[in-house]
Order: sequence, then structure tokens, then C-alpha cells
Amino acid sequence: MGDVAVSGTEILSKKLPYEFKDPSLLDTRAYIGGKWVNAASGATFPVYDPEDNQVAFRVANLSRAEVKHAIDVAHQTFRTYKQISHRKRRELLRKWTDLVKANRDDLSAICTLELGKPITESYITVDYGISFVEWFQGEIERLYGETIPAARSNNRIFTIREPQGVVAAITPWNSPVAMILRKVGAAIAAGNTVVLKPAPETPMCAIAIAKLFERAGFPPGTLNIVTCDAETTPQVGEEMCHNKLVCHVSFTGSTAVGKYLNTECARSLKKTSMELGGNAPFIVFEDANIQKAVDGLIASKFRSSGQTCVCANRIFVHRSIMDEFAGTLRATLAKTFKHGSVWDPTVNFGPLYSPKGIEKVKRHVDDAVSKGGKVILGGYIEEKLGPNFYVPTVVIDSSPQKMLFGTEETFGPVAPLVAFDTEEEVLELANTEESGLASYFYTEDISRLWRVAEALETGMVGVRVGLVSACEQPFGGIKASGIGREGSRFGVEDYVNIKSITVGI
Repeated sequence: MGDVAVSGTEILSKKLPYEFKDPSLLDTRAYIGGKWVNAASGATFPVYDPEDNQVAFRVANLSRAEVKHAIDVAHQTFRTYKQISHRKRRELLRKWTDLVKANRDDLSAICTLELGKPITESYITVDYGISFVEWFQGEIERLYGETIPAARSNNRIFTIREPQGVVAAITPWNSPVAMILRKVGAAIAAGNTVVLKPAPETPMCAIAIAKLFERAGFPPGTLNIVTCDAETTPQVGEEMCHNKLVCHVSFTGSTAVGKYLNTECARSLKKTSMELGGNAPFIVFEDANIQKAVDGLIASKFRSSGQTCVCANRIFVHRSIMDEFAGTLRATLAKTFKHGSVWDPTVNFGPLYSPKGIEKVKRHVDDAVSKGGKVILGGYIEEKLGPNFYVPTVVIDSSPQKMLFGTEETFGPVAPLVAFDTEEEVLELANTEESGLASYFYTEDISRLWRVAEALETGMVGVRVGLVSACEQPFGGIKASGIGREGSRFGVEDYVNIKSITVGI
């Protein structure tokens, strides 16, 4: 068992079945201009351990004025950081990546402590994040320009790609290490400076990542971490949207908040990239390999206890195979997950992030049952494992037209199964007016494969797979599910301006 000793605003002691190799990563201060700072007011906010809802840390609760100062610092640093050569930026990014790799165990443990992920899942999200900063290293020196044939024979036209300036990044709680590395890695690789506001539920991962960023040797002020509670967050978001020194606001979170941020950024025509809500359809056609479809659904729906934006939320199964599919899903779930302490390396299913998550899942299940749905597996909190542990749940006789899951992301381990009869019918149900992030389907018909993949109105489609994200793949949605792409070469492109230069000869 190890003591958790943290620096900064408050020192806490909490016994854990894990010994931190570098306890200095556990800091509770913000990071501005290369300095570790408490809130000027001395205010802090609590960070809870989802396994027992107990306070694990108290973190610096910064004001809007302090965030404005961080933006000022990032702007001053940008003037010099943008002059650093692409190769030097790649070297710095490689050093940072190596440090993240070297501290993989501690970062995973912090993720488990503040998010409640089983330690095995935390390793997966840390490795996922590492893959992005590794990818962006290679993209730095591929930010090529072009020459363009000019209509006027005495002109020459060429383009260059330039960094934008200060990027304000707002990251979610559900995958803190990966989402931070995916946003910050791309922005920094392109030559920008960053002011990052992590989710109030998971600030400790951001702080630890900044510790390693500092050690890599980046100029002070290149990355700044501003921490605050949920009550202060709207003020901070407003500052990021309205501050004229911010050139780009990057946000991952709910569609409602994304719409608000976009509206505010539009006042100054500020560049935005938004990765917003999903409500992904998962379609199983009558010719599908049922066991493979079940395995894909479990990978999509139940990883991270159902708390990802690309989780399958509406599961459409052809009526002719519904009974077989539901039975196979129930039997497979029963032998797939092991429950227990999130620190046990054999456990692969954990609690929801907070009582708020539990409330929403219960509301969706109760709503489905009240409107004719039948729970054939789960449907309850496993109290002996903790207050936020909702077991994997399957609901049959579901209807997206009548039930809440049809228009809201459940963000929990609940699979509502909806019967359909025809391809045309299911495509109409799957293509909602708003959401368009990810979709999935299983078929063995090659003609249907192409037809349905092109007909689904989402930014990402998984065909016979339950996972649709990788560092080399553009990640993002259409319609109300987002603007822009993260990861891949397009992820770096989002953080540069294209300048055309015309030369007369």
C-alpha cells in the first residue's frame, strides 16, 4: 500500500494498493508560464474517487482573471515558440513522448484514482494517448506548402502553413490522458501554444502530463494548465471564447455546450474544433455473423463502462435474429467481465464516474421499462462494489421513438435492443437529425456493406468492427456531433493557417 502525497494547495494521505514511482507527479496546483501556482484566493475544489465517492484531492480553483493571465502568457510565448524549427519541435515532442512512456504506470494509476477506470483500462487509454503524440512527431515535418501555377505569367504563387497562435483546449473527464495528448500534441506540433482547462472531475491527469511536458524542455508558457470547479467553468469558457488573443478553441464534450461555445466564438470569428455528442447506431443485419456482432457490440458499448462518445447507444437487430442475438449477447456478457476492485489487474469493468452518471443511467432504464422495455440482464447497482457501480444491462422491446435513449446518450453500460425489418427502415431510424459522430453495422453482403456505409450520416463508420479510433484515423463527426477532425494528418491541419504568397518577377 502506498501513501498519496501531493504538492501545492493541500497534502492528503490516502492508502492505495499502488506505490507511485514518482510521487511528484501528484500535484494539485495549476501551471502557468512554467510556474506551479495556487489560486490567488487560495480556493480549492474537491476531486472524488468514483470507487467510493470520497475526496481524493483538493485542486487549485482558478478565477477567470487568472485564466486571462495564462492566455496573456501563452500569447507572449507564442511569439518565440513559432520561430522554433520544425525539427526542433519534433525533438521536443519526442522527449515528451518518451517521458510519458516512462511514466506510463503512474499516469495509469492517476487515471484510475480520479476516474474510476479499472487499472487495465487506464493502461489502454494511456497507450492510446501515447500513440497520438508519436504520430504527431512524424507530421511536424510534413506540414508542406505548395506551388500553384499562376494565370499571370510574371507571377509565382506558393503557400505555407503557419501556426495559428494561442489554442484554448477544453477536455472531458471520460478519457483524460488520451484526450489531452490528442489535442495538445497536435496544437503543439503545429507550433501553437496552449491553455488547457481539464474537466473538474479529472484535473490530476492534466497536471501530471504538464509535469512531464516541463521536463521535456519546452519553453515556459508553451503549455498552461488552468484548473477550476464546475461552477467557475462557464466563466472560464467565456473568457476563452471572448479573449482576442485566443485564436482557436478546441472542445470535447456535450453538443449543448459545444453549440454555446461556437456561438460565443462566432462573435469574433474565432476558429473552433468541436468533438461533440454521439448517440451511435449499431445495426445487425439478418446475414451477420452473430457472435462477431455480439463481440463488436460489447467492445463498442461496454468499454469504459459505456462512457465514451462513440459508444453504441441504439442497437438495431433484424427481427428474424433478435432472439438469437439477445441470447448470445446475454451469455457472452456473463462471461466477459470480471468485477471487483479497480486496482485488481484482472478486473475489466468499473464504476461510472459519479452519482450524476448513475442518475442518468437509472433514468434511462426506468423510462424504457415504463414504456414497454424488458430488462433481460442487469438493471441495478451492485452496492457491494461501490455506489457508482451499475452492472452491464440489456433491454429488449426497445423503441427509440418513444424512449429517452433515442434522443439522449445514455453514457452508461445499457444496451437497448430495437427490432427492425428492412434496410430502408433501419437507415431512417439510424440517421437522426442531430447526431452524426459514429455508427456501426454488421453484414456479410458486400453490396450492402458499401451501400449502408455510404448511406449512414456519420463522420465515422465501423463495418464489422466495434472500435473506430486510431491515431492515424481522422476522428470527428458531422451535423451536431462536431466540427473538424482530431488525430491523423487532418488533426494537425486543424491547427495551422494556410497563407498564400504571390511574387512578381
